[in-house]
Amino acid sequence: MIIDIHTHIFNQQTWTSYRQKASQKINKVVALPWFNSKNPGWPDVESLLRFTSQEPEIYAVGAIDINANLNQQLQQHEALLYEKRIVGIKLYLGYQHFTAADPRVVPIAKLCGKYNRPLIFHSGDFYDPLRIALLKYSHPIHVDELAKAVPETKIVISHFGFPYLLETAMVVAKNSNVYTDISGTIDNTGDQEAVEPLTQQYIKDLQLVFNYYPGVKYKTMFGTDYLGEDTPLNQVEPYINVINSLMNPEQQLYAFQKLAQEIYFSV
Repeated sequence: MIIDIHTHIFNQQTWTSYRQKASQKINKVVALPWFNSKNPGWPDVESLLRFTSQEPEIYAVGAIDINANLNQQLQQHEALLYEKRIVGIKLYLGYQHFTAADPRVVPIAKLCGKYNRPLIFHSGDFYDPLRIALLKYSHPIHVDELAKAVPETKIVISHFGFPYLLETAMVVAKNSNVYTDISGTIDNTGDQEAVEPLTQQYIKDLQLVFNYYPGVKYKTMFGTDYLGEDTPLNQVEPYINVINSLMNPEQQLYAFQKLAQEIYFSV
């Protein structure tokens, strides 16, 4: 059983293409709203929920606009968490100009802790065709300060903070309530043939990280960041190969299934 904890599957077309790529290897999928500042209705969690409610294998994550009315959004998301319609909340560091240590994040983190669901951060590099993101806000080091302030809340640093892999591992190793995933680093930008060497380089880079922080293998989850065949984020199998190449069977169980069950789906 494999659980993909990081996708952007939001319609039937994307879901169909994902299942073709996954070849029945993946049993559960977590879908997150895609950041789109050009959409005045962003984050459109309700549209995502309307889709996922029809697909029992897909579980939705909420998202909060840090620049909008936070009290109103917290009330909305508390209702969704209480009704178990979402399995976490995502914040888009860097796309929006704030860090994980911003005081506005604390009540969001505490809400997630109250319902034992994760607070998920975009971290590191961007898919940013609008050229609005700033890297200084998406550095994973800032998660350390938040993790200490809200020890009751599980926090997930998405994309292993790429390219800040060592920094991400350091924060994850230091804080018992912080985890990470491998999603988003392998894409086919401009050349499908480049996927395999990129995958092998990612494996080498993560092996270096795990040599320094071996315990982080047990806090790393499988994710793809799948967004659709018409985007560079359309890979699935290479991410499975990353986990299989780097981890023994026990560690694979944590990465593919056990951690996701504990963090996203525990009662």
